[in-house]
Amino acid sequence: MRTEWTMGQKIRGQNQRAKQAGARYDLTLEQWLETLEYFNHKCAYCGKRDYEFIEHYLPVRVAGTTVSNCVPSCASCNALKDAQNHKLTLYQSERVLAFLESKGVKIAFHIHEYKATKEEHVILYCEGCRNRIDVPGLLPDEAELYIEQYFSNTGYAYQV
Repeated sequence: MRTEWTMGQKIRGQNQRAKQAGARYDLTLEQWLETLEYFNHKCAYCGKRDYEFIEHYLPVRVAGTTVSNCVPSCASCNALKDAQNHKLTLYQSERVLAFLESKGVKIAFHIHEYKATKEEHVILYCEGCRNRIDVPGLLPDEAELYIEQYFSNTGYAYQV
């Protein structure tokens, strides 16, 4: 049987996650209620569906559980944002960035610019951050189209 957690318990749980990760953990119930009001109790990313999760904008291990790193998220946007090699479109939401800036946080982005190199098979390599992705079976002639199709606007967000 699944027990429904109260909002206070959810916040304490998220603060505990940050503490265990060695990150800052000071989100309060009052701050979270203000955040929900700011986003009208809807998902901060899509603005359409009711929120279901306390979403960490940047990973909890990086920026902790704080008022300047937590926004409401629906299950769909939460899953999209957590996907490996996700697109930065969700990170670049103007509403979310305006909220974070109102809390004193400035976010910058690194967009991966992959180039294909050939060793034993094609490797995608970002010169900016040195991220490498091995792609066995990808032909060198198909690499540019593959990068354009699957890796446009990918990268990560970080605090400045």
